[in-house]
Amino acid sequence: MGSDADAVDDPDDSSLRPDCPRCGAPVGFVTATGPMTASASPCGCTVPPNLVQRDD
Repeated sequence: MGSDADAVDDPDDSSLRPDCPRCGAPVGFVTATGPMTASASPCGCTVPPNLVQRDD
């Protein structure tokens, strides 16, 4: 039986992902390509490396 809490934990829910600042697509992950540049995936846009912050 599903609940609203289950929907929040769904990794495929694009509403939980940040939007790419260049194209607006949901960002799955960011790969740092230098100290001041990164690449968003899956769109491939160049974005600031701090687009996604780690939860500590």
